[in-house]
Amino acid sequence: MKASIKIASIFALIFCLFSACRNEEKQQNTVTIPAVSTHVDTAGVKAEPKARLENPQPDFPTSGNKIEDLIPQYFEVDLEASGDLNHDGLEDKVLVLINTRDTSALRPTLVIFKIGNAYSVNAKSFTVIEPKYREDGYLNYDFEDVSIDKNGQLVFTQQSTGPNGSLESTFKYINNELVLININSFAMGAGGQTALKLDLFKGVFEQTDINTMEEDMPSKTTTKKYKLPKVLFADGDPREIMIKAFNTNGE
Repeated sequence: MKASIKIASIFALIFCLFSACRNEEKQQNTVTIPAVSTHVDTAGVKAEPKARLENPQPDFPTSGNKIEDLIPQYFEVDLEASGDLNHDGLEDKVLVLINTRDTSALRPTLVIFKIGNAYSVNAKSFTVIEPKYREDGYLNYDFEDVSIDKNGQLVFTQQSTGPNGSLESTFKYINNELVLININSFAMGAGGQTALKLDLFKGVFEQTDINTMEEDMPSKTTTKKYKLPKVLFADGDPREIMIKAFNTNGE
């Protein structure tokens, strides 16, 4: 019984992390860090590497007198956050944009600093947050949010009661670079739940499995050292990084 519960939980976790893969075939080439692979074969679930269409990247202005000047044609703001990311006392902006002609495409995210009376794009990424819609028109996640906390950390949250589960990633400016420092994910399967935590700053991977088939819902937590190279905002794909971490360290 325990073995079947474990397999079911792992199957649900891998399924939730991979279910959105096919939606990312809509945007031009994107770079991920060398330590991240898109090919995973765990617990009998095998997924092929993602392919991205070589569509021309839209013209993203690097500076403007207004926030609106930084948004290219055929894009609009889908999510946004305000706060002080680089601790200079000025309000920064984070915009998650959506392609109005293809809402299942990858969503560019802009980190914008105010410099004098103008605005400048300090960082841009196509991979820090997943597409809003699947190709069949359904939402990938039931709830999404982007925020800047009191410590100046940038947090992306995506939650679903379905197979996608939940994914949260945190970025922070360190030595004038916006880097990924934390990823958390949660998935529910038949008879079990699995929570994963990856602390990129400390190099620690943690997995907690909960057996929901038993009345007292016993849990087991394992922790392993897992150090990755620095992941910049422009290059980071939190879902793929967590897939790689689970494939390497998961039980």
